[in-house]
Amino acid sequence: MEHGPDRPAWWVLHLRKAKGEHLSEAEQQLYDVEMAHQDQAAALQPLAALRELRASINALAQQNADVRTRLAQLEQEIHSVEQTLSRQTRELLGVQE
Repeated sequence: MEHGPDRPAWWVLHLRKAKGEHLSEAEQQLYDVEMAHQDQAAALQPLAALRELRASINALAQQNADVRTRLAQLEQEIHSVEQTLSRQTRELLGVQE
């Protein structure tokens, strides 16, 4: 059976089976084992994608928390600076007391 690195033996069997050819018992066993492997790998791909999404969500949640903390710090700094301004300047800027 001809096969190379880009055309493994099971793929040749798959093509033969798809064409309706009969496989020997040994070929059928090899084919069945590889198809089970392919099915299992396909079933795990969505799980891997979900794990990656969960990791991304966790990283983004942490970034969000960091940004919110920084925003609160900046708002406090703004309030502190505004309190040092004269009443007239605060009124001109529209700063609420």
